[in-house]
Amino acid sequence: MKNILIIHTQSSLNDLQGKEALDLSLIFGAYEQEVSVLFYQDGVTQTLAKQTPELIDQKDYLSTIKALGIYDIDHVFACDNSLNDLGLSQNELIAGIEKISLPDIQQLKSNADHIFVI
Repeated sequence: MKNILIIHTQSSLNDLQGKEALDLSLIFGAYEQEVSVLFYQDGVTQTLAKQTPELIDQKDYLSTIKALGIYDIDHVFACDNSLNDLGLSQNELIAGIEKISLPDIQQLKSNADHIFVI
């Protein structure tokens, strides 16, 4: 089994890259790989709990984040520094997302067999 790290760097609902990164996570999870998901830089905006994509005629792909556990993807993180840079706090995030520090991100990267940055 490979350790896969998928890093989301794009803001929510800006384009389809966030959806593509989530789909990639689900694919690896379905094949029983050890998947970790990291929301980093503007990507942390994908983890905000109260978003209404239908107001801008977009599909709500963000609800997929809540389903990651079904695919045994239990390591879902938001970068603490990125949250602070954007003035966001833990209580604004979807339940189950853990904050992670930069040193811990480096450890996560070093433990990964493959890293995908989207």
